[in-house]
Amino acid sequence: MPEYTDSRDIYSFARRAGELPGQKEGDALDYRGLLNRDGSVLTAVSAADLADDQKLYAALGCKTVVGLPFKDISTSDSLFLAAPPALDDAKTRQTLKRLADVAVHAIVPAAALKEAPIPGAVALVSLAEAEAPLPEGAARRVISLRGDEAEEDLAKLASVEHAFVVLDVPPELSRLHASRRVFSLFEKLSVTSAVIHHFHAPPSEPAELALQLGAQVGGLLCDGLGDGVLVEPDADASFDLSLVRTSSFGLLQGSRMRSVKTEFVSCPSCGRTLFDLQEVTAQISERTGHLPGVAIAIMGCIVNGPGEMADADFGYVGGAPGKVDLYVGKEVVKRAIPNEEACDALIELIKEHGKWKDKEEEEAAEPEAVLAAA
Repeated sequence: MPEYTDSRDIYSFARRAGELPGQKEGDALDYRGLLNRDGSVLTAVSAADLADDQKLYAALGCKTVVGLPFKDISTSDSLFLAAPPALDDAKTRQTLKRLADVAVHAIVPAAALKEAPIPGAVALVSLAEAEAPLPEGAARRVISLRGDEAEEDLAKLASVEHAFVVLDVPPELSRLHASRRVFSLFEKLSVTSAVIHHFHAPPSEPAELALQLGAQVGGLLCDGLGDGVLVEPDADASFDLSLVRTSSFGLLQGSRMRSVKTEFVSCPSCGRTLFDLQEVTAQISERTGHLPGVAIAIMGCIVNGPGEMADADFGYVGGAPGKVDLYVGKEVVKRAIPNEEACDALIELIKEHGKWKDKEEEEAAEPEAVLAAA
């Protein structure tokens, strides 16, 4: 791998903001939805997944109205098809079209598109193919990088039209070092492309998937290096499509990029804990888990709790046996609330600060909102 000498300023932080895809004159579809400005999730799907449209829409996190999909806050931004489906199947064509109509586009390797064109698809090409004409029917180009390309080759990205870059580091290279090298050279060469990390998930347990995602991609995202993630399970991995999507969104939220659900912070519990931490956490999660962008800390006592929950919007802290103190940020605002009343009091506090939304209202408003958008 070519060497580089640039070093990071470890005393300052600025997230790199990649340039997002835009619209072109004459576009029949909206390609701005390929990526999300707060961090993007691309989900790998197979031809078999396309066979059951309603199951696929649910797995991708789409809301549906009379069977039609619509993007929601935690819907996958784009699809990745390693191999194109058989488009002689009318239902498959219809599923892809309905998803494309709501800006959930299919990204497909250019070689596969040459064999089976998909109208309006996005072609995934290598850097060597970047200047070649797009395959028939393709509307955009996405460029895949390994991470060990020569600097003069990466310089081409400044002049070749493309929607974004997919960083697919092969196993024989260090993902950490290859990725940092690419971002350093992008800065040097003034390449502003958005970058999606392509992670190949080996067969493992769901917890191991989350661990590997965090270790290999999460650290880069936390350092501001990257605009999202594409998780592609290996051929012999059997991860549920919905699990892959939710793990990807969890990675973005944990990297402080895109919040799609309530964030809970809890202490590990110890002998000072003044209530049943697991039971209370489950109770609060059940009643407040539908509030994206809200962080709630649940701490067993006041010894370390206020310090450990410094980043939370609201705090639920054991103040004395049978009593709970409530915080807004680092400030205690209500003291000595009986345990049996504390959860209700927390909800009232969230409402007072304008961060509450009823589940029923959220669900009832959805059909009107998506139909108006259509």
